[in-house]
Amino acid sequence: MLQKITLGYVEPLDDGFDKEVFPSKVGGKPKWLDPTCPLSADKVICDECNKPMAMLLQLYAPEDEPAAAFHRMIYVFVCHNGRCHKVAASRCMRVFRSQLPEHNGLYIEKVGESTANTLLAGSGGRACGSEEEGDIDDDVEWEISRNIKLASLCVVCGLLGNKACSKCHTRHYCSRDHQIIDWESGHRNQCKRNEQTPEHGINIYRTIFPEHLIVSEEEEEENGIVDNSNIEDSDDDAEDNEGIKPEDMALVPVNSERVEDSAVDVDRAFLLFQNHTAKNSDQVLRYARAPDSNQAGEPLYVSDADKPELGVDVPKCGSCGAKREFEFQIMPQMLNYLSIDSTDPSSIDWGTLLVYTCSNNCSTEPEDCGRKTTTQKTDKSIAYLPEIICRQNFSSQGIGEKYVRAMHGDDSGFEQQFESLNV
Repeated sequence: MLQKITLGYVEPLDDGFDKEVFPSKVGGKPKWLDPTCPLSADKVICDECNKPMAMLLQLYAPEDEPAAAFHRMIYVFVCHNGRCHKVAASRCMRVFRSQLPEHNGLYIEKVGESTANTLLAGSGGRACGSEEEGDIDDDVEWEISRNIKLASLCVVCGLLGNKACSKCHTRHYCSRDHQIIDWESGHRNQCKRNEQTPEHGINIYRTIFPEHLIVSEEEEEENGIVDNSNIEDSDDDAEDNEGIKPEDMALVPVNSERVEDSAVDVDRAFLLFQNHTAKNSDQVLRYARAPDSNQAGEPLYVSDADKPELGVDVPKCGSCGAKREFEFQIMPQMLNYLSIDSTDPSSIDWGTLLVYTCSNNCSTEPEDCGRKTTTQKTDKSIAYLPEIICRQNFSSQGIGEKYVRAMHGDDSGFEQQFESLNV
């Protein structure tokens, strides 16, 4: 099966990032597609610790069809507490889709240098940098209309700030938890003196993830094709097969002269994952949605175990009943940019996160927060449509049970056969 993939990479924020209205980024506070109606904290409360989740990333992924998805943003939230990730992903992770038509009362356009950071190279023909004939959207610069009233945001996380400090009334919060964090980060002293509290205290930095820009490029054709034909179904006959041998693709280096083939019990999906990502090992995201294609994209699994099942783990859209399709996956490399202590066994971890969205890009009744403008009343505000996120972890069989024992020193026989294990 041929499958075009767009890869996402992390880069530092550039000088013009603050002016970006449709960013694709990791961490920080959300930039809402509708700045008059941010998502409220009750939509992203962790089922384990009962605290608001932090935004992991947002992706600007516009599409031409339907017209209501002209502007389209995907938001992914995860709990900052690694202990909460020991349970089902649905309890500690959330995904929301929001979208707007081209003419919406919120944004105006002017001809000029484009600043849009569109992630997709194939998301309906409006990707940044497209040179297709007749494509003039590259020259469109969007800006927020001056006729709208921006909503108050939580100073800690950027969610809807529907609560305020009872003393100064200048600091807004999404929850009691975040009010306490801000109070302990310095507002306790500034509030008494009616001084401006620093925007980011140390406790706030521990509540949100570090902010980075996501840039993209299309995966080269030889790597952008998911082709399973080179790996035979039978691992037992791997040495006799003309295709790729497991030891050629194993996570740890294998010396065939010193280790029997039977020791390499790596599962097939893991081998594909490792081989397919080796050339672009710093990729943090793989985007597969192609609305102009008749064939839905497929994830690159990290294990043969716990593969999401459409219709079961991935139910149909709760708004329109259409099937959900795989849109993108978040790679384990992203963990390197989240300031996570990888040596802590209770820290956040995943093999890959798979995001599925409505195939119809449906719209539904908007949020009950009412868009307000300074000059006129307009239609209701944006809706945040819940989508599905599935987590797949690396299996202990992913690199072979015998390798795992050797790496942890539990099998002296195999440990002696490896001078070094380069994971």
